[in-house]
Amino acid sequence: MPTIWLLLTLCALSLSSHAQPMLQKVLDGDTVIIRDQGRTYRLRLLDIDAPESQQTYGKQAKRSLMNLCNGAISVQTAGIDPYGRTLGHLSCNNTDASQYQIAQGMAWFNSRYSSRAELASLQQRARQQALGLWQQSNPVPPWVWRKHYGQHYRQRE
Repeated sequence: MPTIWLLLTLCALSLSSHAQPMLQKVLDGDTVIIRDQGRTYRLRLLDIDAPESQQTYGKQAKRSLMNLCNGAISVQTAGIDPYGRTLGHLSCNNTDASQYQIAQGMAWFNSRYSSRAELASLQQRARQQALGLWQQSNPVPPWVWRKHYGQHYRQRE
């Protein structure tokens, strides 16, 4: 009998060490909360900058990421940003979340911090097809929006 319990315990430990990360919450169009092997952290998607929650298309960008990530996910971390968020790539249902958000017109390609040329092409296509935020005549990039409304926005969080 003790042998069975030992085997069951070892199997449970083995399964937990190979557990898949879980998406706990989508905060906005480029930031999520991940739970992985007993650790919970904010993941800021690399390569993109999505509209802020209070910005035009902010809620749509969040909803777009939520709809994509309703199944299996995988995460590749790449470091920590100055705000303490883990930086990385998120794949949902075998789809690169950054690529998806750009292709849907729900985020800007962040050329300042990324050299992924395919993302620039996806953004160009979304813009030509007037998808998502590109339906606006003059969409305001999040980095510009934060400059203008950052103080007020940070106080409301």
